[in-house]
Amino acid sequence: CIQNRITGESHQPQPEEVAALLQSAAKQMGERVQNAEIAFFGGSFTGIERERMISLLETAEKYIGDRITGIRLSTRPDYIDGEICDILKAHGVTAVELGIQSVSDRVLDLNRRGHHSDVSEKACYLLKENGFLLTGQMMCGLYGSTREDEVDTAGAIVHWGCDSARIYPTVVFSGTELMTLTKQGKYTPLTTEEAVSRAADCASVFVKNGVKILRIGLHSSENLAEAPFGAKHPALGELVMSEIYYKEIRDALGGAGDNVVVYVPLGCVSKAVGQHRANAVRLENETGKRLSFREDKSLPEYKIRIETN
Repeated sequence: CIQNRITGESHQPQPEEVAALLQSAAKQMGERVQNAEIAFFGGSFTGIERERMISLLETAEKYIGDRITGIRLSTRPDYIDGEICDILKAHGVTAVELGIQSVSDRVLDLNRRGHHSDVSEKACYLLKENGFLLTGQMMCGLYGSTREDEVDTAGAIVHWGCDSARIYPTVVFSGTELMTLTKQGKYTPLTTEEAVSRAADCASVFVKNGVKILRIGLHSSENLAEAPFGAKHPALGELVMSEIYYKEIRDALGGAGDNVVVYVPLGCVSKAVGQHRANAVRLENETGKRLSFREDKSLPEYKIRIETN
């Protein structure tokens, strides 16, 4: 990938710039903000020059206190080893996000990731052994990837002990090899509908196994909007959440009567009903049942219950 296209930034911050940014953020946080983190995202943090990495961590750790509880960073599985873990622990890092992307060695080779799934597995176990909160970042729609490959990746992220996950359906940016493959007809980018369906299959694995989903899809930005192809819908996460609720409700309606009340978690009626009532209409057309939706504050996220009138 081209990081500056995704993040909108091409400048690598220096320690003094990080300090200035953190000082400004501390003033703006307000008393209500608690349990905040300092995060180094947008690249493979543990792969940068060692002295510079330590300097950035030393700058950030000075701000850890009552309201800032630790440092979070993202990196690659092949940039994790015992020495790195020791450095991260010594400088206030509490959470690591790994770009696992896929556990299919065939897909990893096709996309030139430079390592195989055994490296991802070892990195996950090493990070958990050292007490870090662990997030697995995976992708849907990579070159050569199938829906089954992606569900397997979600399962591995669960099995390898990740506490949370992010799902990124593939976006094709200009100037990338993936764009060249697209122009050559060797790669077919995901449509929005395909991205929603495949991401929802993976998200369901996380929901059923208690792995928190931190995000689905890239952050909306001008750069994302300019991407020629792929899963660039600005509300992709919302669409996937609605698809998860659709599947949960569909599976629960089997033995229900004709008039059904669907109870969903607090604040989740719109997600369950779907944009423009898409889920409600689809379910009613498929089952012949009449559905109404209500909130139940006792239900956890993505869980539903039904009652028949």
